[in-house]
Amino acid sequence: MLNKIWQHLKQLFQQLLIIFPLFPKENSSRRTSVTAPRPTRTDADYEAILMQLLEEVNQGTTSGNVAGFLMVKGVKETELAAWLRQFGERLLAIDNPSVASLQELARRLVLLSEIRGGELGGVAGEFGRGILAKFPLPTVEEDWRGKVIEAVFIGDGLGIETNRKEAEDAEGNGDG
Repeated sequence: MLNKIWQHLKQLFQQLLIIFPLFPKENSSRRTSVTAPRPTRTDADYEAILMQLLEEVNQGTTSGNVAGFLMVKGVKETELAAWLRQFGERLLAIDNPSVASLQELARRLVLLSEIRGGELGGVAGEFGRGILAKFPLPTVEEDWRGKVIEAVFIGDGLGIETNRKEAEDAEGNGDG
């Protein structure tokens, strides 16, 4: 019985020495000061980070918030800019893209370039404008908000030619 207690205490003491060594090795302090290597990110990781960032930009974030977002994600602007450069080149090389999706992405990239300067903003603006040059946004000819459109309705409105002729006659006889 005494032998079992002794063996148990011996094992416990050995486990404690592993966790808390009495004489630490000289290089163990160096090992603790070295930071762990950054995990390598895949294209999917960078794309997810970029899409989250562009959503923030679309909602009206500031330059400081962009920097904070990247810091929280553990991504350096130079890393994301380098990846975005490759990603943008692949986007411009697509033969049959979903134009509406690509245009929205380009719009947000240009917006990012306006919010955030530096390498990331420069690359984002370059590819955003490049995509919009290849697939321009539809132009809106005129803003109709606040304008009044006059119309004349005669009868039941079903006889187009008859109503047009009656409207012209009424306009010429009545107010003229």
